[in-house]
Amino acid sequence: MKFRSGWLALLLVPALAGAAQPRSVALVVQENGHAQITETHDLPPPAADGTVRIGPLPETLLPASVNAAPLERGETIEIVSQRFLYDLRDDAALFGAYRGTAVVGRKGDAAWAGRLAAVPDFSKPAPGLLLEAEGQPVRFIPDLLALDAVEFPARGDLARHPTLQWQLAAGQPPPTAIQLHYAASGLSWSASHEALLADDARSIALATRVHLRNRTQRDFANARVRLALTEKGQFAPLVPAAGDPRAARSAALRYAADGQSWVPERAAASAAVVATYDLPQPLALPAGAEVRAGLYAAPQLPVETRYVYDGVRFDRYQRNRRTDGNLGTEFATVVETRLTFANESAAPLPPGEFRLLRGQADQALEWIGTDWLPALKPGETATLGLGPAAGLSGRRLRTAYADVVPLQSADESFEITLENQTAADQTIVVVEHFYRGEKHEITAASAKHVPGADPHSVHFEIPVKTGTSQSFTYTVRYAW
Repeated sequence: MKFRSGWLALLLVPALAGAAQPRSVALVVQENGHAQITETHDLPPPAADGTVRIGPLPETLLPASVNAAPLERGETIEIVSQRFLYDLRDDAALFGAYRGTAVVGRKGDAAWAGRLAAVPDFSKPAPGLLLEAEGQPVRFIPDLLALDAVEFPARGDLARHPTLQWQLAAGQPPPTAIQLHYAASGLSWSASHEALLADDARSIALATRVHLRNRTQRDFANARVRLALTEKGQFAPLVPAAGDPRAARSAALRYAADGQSWVPERAAASAAVVATYDLPQPLALPAGAEVRAGLYAAPQLPVETRYVYDGVRFDRYQRNRRTDGNLGTEFATVVETRLTFANESAAPLPPGEFRLLRGQADQALEWIGTDWLPALKPGETATLGLGPAAGLSGRRLRTAYADVVPLQSADESFEITLENQTAADQTIVVVEHFYRGEKHEITAASAKHVPGADPHSVHFEIPVKTGTSQSFTYTVRYAW
């Protein structure tokens, strides 16, 4: 006998009858939507024809990836054939989903149509089918299994779970339990980090959480979860989601395989796994659900908070950097907040959005800024740009430009003014870039300076008292 849904014939096999339920589930979930799943099943005795059924399995599984091994040493399993039976859930759930809906029962040339009045009792050898139609008496079919087919209208919201059916070798006792391995899509994850800055700005309380998505129609109960990060997942997506802090940054580039052209680094990266993160506790992942879980917490993590003024800007016109005196005279007023900290845990931190807040946990918190934290191995250090610092601003004015030796050397002078309208004294790091040539030296400066981290740059550390402004000047000589 066959049931039909949307005129698609489906075999009548109770999806879970005689099927082994998983004893345990372990998921290795990649951020890109792919997962490797391992389940431990206690095998029931094979049927008379040697078949064993295991289900339900996710509808997104890759059939070619399915393999199994006995759980106990010394046991063996010989699978003669393997197939998948696709059912719209089990029989009772199928009829329950269509209760009150018009269906058609067929036997030879005869057909009976009507609304399904009740769910048949499939625990009986001969489940009855009760149909009702307007203007007609209720029709009872004592044994729906005697029908050739029951037709249901098509519905896209019903789960299609494959049931795995094995044909075992005759005369060989099956193992008591097996581990089933297979790959499936529809499971993904992302991470986020929330940090609370201490009053002295020298430490943070860090909490790392993961957002797991189960886009399959299969429930995973009490699952052990390992998150896997691929090389592609380390880099920003080519089209960031709305609100993603990576959206303001241009994509990193690397050479393509031909060694000549440039491509986005994410496109050139492989799908190889470069890091894994184990969740501390098993989770329940219902079908279609989104679950958030804690991954890491540090009540006090040392940090360095700096305020950086890197004000130089260039206009939209392409200028000659050796002869155009107006090159680099535009400037920005923003002083940026930058946070530096090291991963002091024994476990790596996944990449994800980093949000920094300030204030007491039992009071309203002040949002400072957001950035993207790269994957951080134990002991590695990250510096995050958290956007404009409220109450701090800068101004960069060129005061002089003159040739010392025409076409061979020139002097350029700047005055930089910093303003502090915060409630505390601040120290601002000013970054200046020498962009006119590779040969340069500072010939005069009213403040101390040190070489910068970037080539052809210099740093000034300028203290600014609350409610005041502070200026300094310097002159650089370029030689060509």
